[in-house]
Amino acid sequence: MPGVVISTSVRTGPSTATVRESSQLFVVGLAQRGPSDEAVLIESLAEFEDVFGGYRADSYLHPTIETFFEEGGTRAYVVRAVGASATAGELTLQDGSSNDVITLTANGAGDWSEDVDIQVINSGSTFKINIYFENDVVYTTGTVTSSSQAVGRINSSAVASRYVSAAVDDADLLPATLSATALSAGDAQDTSLDDEDYRDALTLFNDALGVGAVVCAESQSDNMNSYLTAHANNFNRVALLCGPESQTTTQAKTAALSVQALDNAEHAAYYYPWVEIPTSISGITRMIPPVGYVAAKRALAHNQNGAHVPAAGLLSSSRFVTGVKYDVNKSVGDDLDEGFVNAVRVIQNTVRIYGARACSVDTDNFKYITQQDVVNTVVSEAYRSLEDLVFSPIDGRNTIFSNISARLTAILASMRDTGALYPAFDANGRLLDPGFTVKCDASINPASQLNDGLVKARVGLRVSSIGDQIQIDIVKSNLTTSVV
Repeated sequence: MPGVVISTSVRTGPSTATVRESSQLFVVGLAQRGPSDEAVLIESLAEFEDVFGGYRADSYLHPTIETFFEEGGTRAYVVRAVGASATAGELTLQDGSSNDVITLTANGAGDWSEDVDIQVINSGSTFKINIYFENDVVYTTGTVTSSSQAVGRINSSAVASRYVSAAVDDADLLPATLSATALSAGDAQDTSLDDEDYRDALTLFNDALGVGAVVCAESQSDNMNSYLTAHANNFNRVALLCGPESQTTTQAKTAALSVQALDNAEHAAYYYPWVEIPTSISGITRMIPPVGYVAAKRALAHNQNGAHVPAAGLLSSSRFVTGVKYDVNKSVGDDLDEGFVNAVRVIQNTVRIYGARACSVDTDNFKYITQQDVVNTVVSEAYRSLEDLVFSPIDGRNTIFSNISARLTAILASMRDTGALYPAFDANGRLLDPGFTVKCDASINPASQLNDGLVKARVGLRVSSIGDQIQIDIVKSNLTTSVV
C-alpha cells in the first residue's frame, strides 16, 4: 500500500561511538565453548555468544558480559578458563583406503564439540567440506581441488575458525565422501577450578592489550581479590572487586580491609552488594556480582568524558539492572564508605553506584579509584606516543629531549583541558602551574648515561579529586530578623 512505513526496534549494547582504551574490561570466567589459550576481543553480546556460547547455569560470565554491554560498555577482552588437562574433540577425515587426510580439531576444550558435525562431498577430482553446528550449516569450503586448499580456507575463515582448526595429514590425497559426522567429545575439566586456575588465566591479558578494568566473573574470594589487584598493579589497570552474594556489610568492610593491606591497593575498588538483572523468561530475575555493571558505567564515564570521571552518581543510573540484593540506605552507605566499600544503591527509583573509593589507605594521593585511572592513562598514552622515538639519534642539539618533552606535554595538556589534572592559581587568579610538569634535559641526562643509550624524562602531575559530598547550611530567619 502506498504511503510512509515506519518501524521501531530496541537497540542494546554500547550507547556511545567514542571508545577510549581506558574503558576496556578484562574478564575471566567459564563458558560453554570457545578458545582458552587467548584473550578474545568482544564488542557485543551477540559476538560473545558466537564465540563462547550462551548462558551457562554454573557460570556468571555470560550475565556479566550481558550486563556490561546493556549498561553501556563497549569493549571486553574475555579469557575462558579451563582445566589444566582439558582436551578438545577432533575428527580425522580419510580417503577410500582409510588413509588419514585432514584432521579437524574443535576450537576449544569441552564436550560441546559433539555438536559440531563435518560433512564431505567428494566428486572425484574435487570435494567440499560442510561444517554444521547444532544441525545448522555454519560454513562450507566450496569446491576445492586439494586438501591443502580446503585446510587453508577453513583456517583463514573467521566463521569456520570459531568451531574448528584444520591440519593436513596427506596433501596428495582427497577425503572420501562422509555423511555428517560429529567430532569426538572433549573435556573442559572446568567444574572444579580454583582461584589459582583463574589467576593463571589472567596471564593471557598481556600488556599489549592496554589499560582498563579487570574482573573475575566466577570467584569473589579474598585470594582472588588479591590476585586481581596484583594483576592490575603489574599491568597499569584497576581491579573491580566484590564479595559473595550472601556477604553482609560487616563482611564487606572486612574484605576491603584485607585488600587495603596490599602494597598496591590503590589499583583496587570494592563494591557491595550484588545486583539483580532480568532473564529471558518474563518475570524471572537473577542475582549476579556487581562488577559487570560497575565496569559498564566506568566505560561510559571514560568514553563520554575521560578517565577522571567516576562511575558513580547520576551517570551510573541503570537501564538494565533492576535491583540490588540488599537495600543500602544512607546510614549504611556512609558506614560502607568509611570502610572503603562503594555501595550500589537504589536512588530515586533507579539503581546507582554511590561511591568511587579506592581501597588504598593513602587517601592523600589515591582516595578515589579515578586517580589511579588517570595515572594509568598517562602511562598508556606515554607508551604509545614515545614508542615512535625509540632508536632516535642523540645529537648535540638535544633534539630528542625536545621531542620527548613535546609529546609528553601534549598528552598532559589534553588531560588538563578535560579536567583530569588540577592547575594551581594564586589569589589573583594568576596561573602558577598547569597541573603538571615535564622535564627532559641535560640535568637528568648526563653524557655518560646518554652514551649507554638511556634518555630519561620526569613527569609531575596533580590529579583532580572527586566531589562526593555536598554540604549546605540552611538558616531559618523569623519575620523580625534579616535573612542570613
